[in-house]
Amino acid sequence: MDAILDFWREANLVWAKGGTLMPVLGLLSLYTYYVAFDLWLRLRTVIPTDLKAFPRERWGAFKGGGRVDRIMRYCMSDHLNPKETRRRFDQVRAGDASYLKRRLRFLMVLATSAPLIGLLGTVIGMLQTFDGLSMQDSYKMDLVASGISQALVTTQAGLLVAIPALAFIHLLQRRKKDWLTCLNRLESLSMRQVSPLLKTS
Repeated sequence: MDAILDFWREANLVWAKGGTLMPVLGLLSLYTYYVAFDLWLRLRTVIPTDLKAFPRERWGAFKGGGRVDRIMRYCMSDHLNPKETRRRFDQVRAGDASYLKRRLRFLMVLATSAPLIGLLGTVIGMLQTFDGLSMQDSYKMDLVASGISQALVTTQAGLLVAIPALAFIHLLQRRKKDWLTCLNRLESLSMRQVSPLLKTS
């Protein structure tokens, strides 16, 4: 319990030293990781655990709801037209690829803006430091120390937000590739189901 209280006090002290930009960095970090975790959970729920074994699975394993089931029902609604089935898979793949690309690009913008806000805090802190150096009264050293701490803390906070976010984006890019691979295997599985129907019809 004492360790938690000590950590909380240190966090409050660092927050106070960071100045007026710390709430902005705090809100930015919360929103960035909300978007990242939301996208990761969406992909996690639709991608099969074992992608290598996926082509040998039957569509029946996905019946009963879910994104995969909806895709299969949409793309295979016309079993006797393989061209239409392939066209619908291309449409789903293009739509999902475009959506994921937009979300990842937005996440990249959020992640790269955190160090820039930290840099802005550094500039504000240095200006405050120079103002303190030009003063002649007893508050000079307090203002100088406050400006230096703000310059350092905001830079550190911006990097602490951005570095894990960039690593998370790399993970999401890999999950995006896995999902597009999954769609390709879904298409292959569907075309193997359509072919026997054409032979028997």
